[in-house]
Amino acid sequence: ENETVIDKCIIEELAYYSIFANVAYGWKGAAFCGRIPLFGNNNRPLMTRTGIEQHDILMTKWHSKTNRPAFFLVRDKERNAIVLSIRGTLSPRDVLTDLCASCENFLIEDNPEVLSTAEEEQKISLTDSESSLGDIDESTMSSDWGQIQFSRAHSGMVEAARGVARMTAKIISDELQLDPTLSLVIVGHSLGGGVAAVLATMWKQRFANKVRSIGFGNPCVFPLAITSSCDNIISVTGEGDPFACFSLGHIADLTKALSKLCSDDGFRDEIIQHTGTTKWLRPQDLSDADCAWCLNAMTFLRKQMNSEILVPPGVICVMSGSLFDFPTDESESSVKRHSIRTVDPTVFDEMRVSPRMFDLSRHVPARYETVLQRIAASV
Repeated sequence: ENETVIDKCIIEELAYYSIFANVAYGWKGAAFCGRIPLFGNNNRPLMTRTGIEQHDILMTKWHSKTNRPAFFLVRDKERNAIVLSIRGTLSPRDVLTDLCASCENFLIEDNPEVLSTAEEEQKISLTDSESSLGDIDESTMSSDWGQIQFSRAHSGMVEAARGVARMTAKIISDELQLDPTLSLVIVGHSLGGGVAAVLATMWKQRFANKVRSIGFGNPCVFPLAITSSCDNIISVTGEGDPFACFSLGHIADLTKALSKLCSDDGFRDEIIQHTGTTKWLRPQDLSDADCAWCLNAMTFLRKQMNSEILVPPGVICVMSGSLFDFPTDESESSVKRHSIRTVDPTVFDEMRVSPRMFDLSRHVPARYETVLQRIAASV
């Protein structure tokens, strides 16, 4: 009901920056996508595929560490922007960052000359009782410096964002001061998109009206109550991407629902009675009374599912098409089938259980780039 069509200019921008997000995987990513790479040389595919010249490469870190993903920082003269592209999961160290999946609060920088990251965390220590924004009326706190804003996100990505910020903030500040017309675009795929979203939130005041984030295949990063307020973030997810509905909260809620079903024999028998005793009925085959009972049963189960859910951040755009939903009609044009639309974050508040729920092929960066290029060419 809340789906909207996306403007052509935005689609073209998404397709443009999907290349930057893909290139962050370096020559290994190029080899994985079937391109012939120059082994060991990561700058060559960066310059070849984006059109960036050598003197416009400001910084590269092609090897990741725990809580510090690989990234590159460049000037994009075509779009008059500084582009920070953060790599997704490619090494065991990146997996360790992914696995730090609890949620933590972080401060939104205002005046970095007064408020350093180390001092912030020493001065304002949020206790466990304050750990959920759902328990706090406002996302601001008073201190000796005045009002300080904070947000909340995936712990590993928050730490990764801090690590990238420490290495790039001064270079970016200098570039934006030299040319005030420049904007800052932070892009990434998967883990990189999540870190980019956290950085865009951290720097929303520091680089006011200049910073935005575009993530492709973004995982679950922000709590559901927060994500809609992140208006400088765009998350592009493919239909059926398993990581769009996968967080500790999703797993906890699924566990609670399964526990209820396992412990209540009568409830299980009623489900079978209302949905088909010999075979599962399709939704359209259910009677009105059975549909009403199923809705009430889901309402009852959802009352047990009260964990903190993380969802993709910001404005969420969902892509569909032959590379995501696998049409049965082979004669149908794949270009015509591809589409992109914005959806409400609540679409991702429950885990989708299906035979293909862990189909990782729907998450690869090349698929995002290919589909976006086709959609941009067809609009």
